[in-house]
Amino acid sequence: MTRRVRVGILGGGGILGAHAAGFRAHTDKAEVVAVAEPRPEQVEWIQQLFGDEVRVEADYHDLLAEDDIDAVDILLPHNLHALATIAAAGAGKPVLVEKPMARNIHECDQMIEACDRAGVSLTVCHDRRYDSEWMALKQVVDSGALGDIFWWKLDHNQNVVFGPGSWARTRDGIGGGAIMSCLTHQIDALRWYGGEVESVTCMTKTIPARMEGEFAGVVTAKMKSGALAHLSINWWTKSHQGKNALWYEMAQVCGTRGEAYFTLGKGTFVRLHEQQEVPWTYEQKDDGGFTRVKIGDWRGHVGCIGEWLKSLRGEECNITTDGRAARGTVEVAEAAYLAEEMGQVVKLPIEPREWGCQI
Repeated sequence: MTRRVRVGILGGGGILGAHAAGFRAHTDKAEVVAVAEPRPEQVEWIQQLFGDEVRVEADYHDLLAEDDIDAVDILLPHNLHALATIAAAGAGKPVLVEKPMARNIHECDQMIEACDRAGVSLTVCHDRRYDSEWMALKQVVDSGALGDIFWWKLDHNQNVVFGPGSWARTRDGIGGGAIMSCLTHQIDALRWYGGEVESVTCMTKTIPARMEGEFAGVVTAKMKSGALAHLSINWWTKSHQGKNALWYEMAQVCGTRGEAYFTLGKGTFVRLHEQQEVPWTYEQKDDGGFTRVKIGDWRGHVGCIGEWLKSLRGEECNITTDGRAARGTVEVAEAAYLAEEMGQVVKLPIEPREWGCQI
């Protein structure tokens, strides 16, 4: 494809702003020609993002039927990811879908099968894999400079409040709770950095007046490599905001020869136990402290959308979150729920289970 990709976006909620920035960064490769959004009050904002010429349509099925749409970016509520992907595949449209891929692996499998059958690509926007700071930590880990890695810790802190009637307030809408919705960022990063998960345990905290699903959760994992991993999410904290704040997201890794960490807004830092040659810019501190590693300055949605567009145009690209890869992240989150439900350690893989409301 030599012309620009004509993109249709399904959904005009808050995450649209991040995706709009991604498309604005790649106007040489794509143009957003239509957005499907049923709420009239969102139209003005959508046109501010993409211009007055963008079409805003109430029903995404109408958008999928249009000949001037080459591919679609799905930003709908989680319970619609599978339905919309299957419909898009049926219309012959390649799909980029916001994380999480779906509410469980049963839905993931239906999405993969539909796209395979239609011969269209399926990419999941796990944007952290395409962000320069998260990629810097990946570079450190992959270099082997940390030695044998035995410890991972990944945190997500946020104050998330859903209003009455919000789809995200319900278990069916969000796919469970905070773990499936947003700890999947950390789960996916863990799999990307450290390989696949062997087994998990889980504990969660739920207050129905806040939301139906858990607003806080802790997942402990044993990696196939033998390393231990601790992942946590807290959706009832402002600890990441203001002066002397902690972090919104953090990833820490420890190995026998060194350790490294990333915190959002501060960067990626490494500390090696002894001087060694490494394939990235690094200055050993005399006091043995941490020093920053930086490979660039781009955000994940810009990176992910750029790679997706290159793939659609037949250009060399680096897609690491196709449907089959992203399914594994949903599986870990679903296994965590199963572990709490059963009160025991759950080993992966798990068998697909249908959601209460069928698609």
